[in-house]
Amino acid sequence: MAVRLYVLDTGLIESADFAMWSPSAEAGEHREMSVRSYLIVHPRGMVLWDTGIDDAIAAHSEGRRIADSIVFRVPRTLRSQLAEIGVAPCDVGQVVLSHLHVDHVGNVGLFPAASVLMQRAEYEAGYGPSPERFTLDPDAYAALDRGRIETVDGDHDLFGDGTVVLKTLPGHTPGHQGMLVRLRESGSVLLAGDVAYTARDYAEGAVREANVDLEQSRKSIEAAQRIERDLGATVWLHHDLDAQRIIRTAPSFYD
Repeated sequence: MAVRLYVLDTGLIESADFAMWSPSAEAGEHREMSVRSYLIVHPRGMVLWDTGIDDAIAAHSEGRRIADSIVFRVPRTLRSQLAEIGVAPCDVGQVVLSHLHVDHVGNVGLFPAASVLMQRAEYEAGYGPSPERFTLDPDAYAALDRGRIETVDGDHDLFGDGTVVLKTLPGHTPGHQGMLVRLRESGSVLLAGDVAYTARDYAEGAVREANVDLEQSRKSIEAAQRIERDLGATVWLHHDLDAQRIIRTAPSFYD
């Protein structure tokens, strides 16, 4: 069986001041941001990349305001999209987290049987004495069973065959990472997470000022660009809604 990649629409962020996220945005610019999770079906198991915004917010048609200028909405739940393609939460063997921000870990409690992979640097920041210093909120990932967390250091090949490889891309948070998925028909895709919020910022190497390490952030954009150039990979940015509109979501898939 070939590797399949499903794109799951796991929320929407409404921002009344997109300049918080993008150095190329005007102050007070309103923009909506996509939130995505990805299911990779490999012959040796299923991997879920990020768990999106909490499904519970779907019960609120107006969304949930989490800050003065930020509203989270969930038009479709993660659970319902998995069910649509015949996948139960217990079928997912591994959950891989790009990082521990609230819009990436919202449904971690749905997968109590899965192992959870993250970079060691992210684990140490998130469970250390001062997570807030690294823009992390322990309440966001309180549902994680720490006994099921597995940490990795740097790049990591999940199945040992080069098809699903974690790529360290720190800077946004200490252990922010991406995932390179090599597909037989669609080619290589780099799930680049929050390395940049727009295609323009990514192309220009523009770094968000609120990232925890600006120099690492610049190097991570450069690393993603090398992967794009050297492997011919397509780079998917997590929050660029305009770019995400052309990407097929489940039940369609890429293989």
